[in-house]
Amino acid sequence: MDLPSHELQAFRMISQTRSFSAAAERIHITQPALTQRIQSLERTLGLTLVIRNRKGIKLTEAGQKLLRYCQVKEHLESELLADLGAVSVDAKLAGRLRIAGYSSVLHSVIMPSLAELLRENQDVQFEFSMHEMGELFGVLDRGEADFVVIDHAIRRDSIEAVTLGEEQYVFVRSSEFPAPNVYLDHDTDDRLTETFLKQQGQKPKDFKRCYVDDIQGILQGVALGLGQGVIPRHLLRENLPLQVVPTKKPMTSPVVLHYFRQSYYSKLQKITVETLRRNAKAHLG
Repeated sequence: MDLPSHELQAFRMISQTRSFSAAAERIHITQPALTQRIQSLERTLGLTLVIRNRKGIKLTEAGQKLLRYCQVKEHLESELLADLGAVSVDAKLAGRLRIAGYSSVLHSVIMPSLAELLRENQDVQFEFSMHEMGELFGVLDRGEADFVVIDHAIRRDSIEAVTLGEEQYVFVRSSEFPAPNVYLDHDTDDRLTETFLKQQGQKPKDFKRCYVDDIQGILQGVALGLGQGVIPRHLLRENLPLQVVPTKKPMTSPVVLHYFRQSYYSKLQKITVETLRRNAKAHLG
């Protein structure tokens, strides 16, 4: 049985976009042509891969398995091209590395942990993407990233969860401006400040919150005297006028790398996991 590459391409794009129209646009074909490719692939396999409902598109269990196959196939092709000399002769590793994470760790922990590896292997095409915490598992599930970093471990038989270290949170105010009775958070769904205050024995029922989108916004907002905030200690920088307010109890959360469990891992995938396990704690300290 052969699986035509153009049909796998159509399926891969639907898995990422969860939209027939968006997938068709991405690969420059009409939506009916895309639908025909998916139907042909399903007939070949004798399986339903994609289910359409009111919420959009969902992959069946068979579809999830095929998505894993497509990802492994991509990594195998990258390694084969490297072995055949299709990349520069000085390359040690080649392939595509896609990592998604949340704002307080992606640029400050994950990127510097992998920086030396990527400098030494310039044929590796890397993609780092930042997402809200609640979006990250969906990014992995849709095949939009090979690895995602989340602040808790997802316990599923199909998922590997590797703890890289932990973030320790501190309460900060501006050292230059009076601190108003305002707490800065990412958005209305961000419960970090509330959880932190409760752990300190406070009852944050009526505390005023303002929103600045991401951790860098919180850092800058506190430094400018726009409010107070709870931030990971590893993000404290000497060039920002911030002072740490003593608190009763320390609060931490894990930093956990997730990827799908599979029968084959490329050399790049294995070295990426090893490098993050070795280096991440130093950047979280």
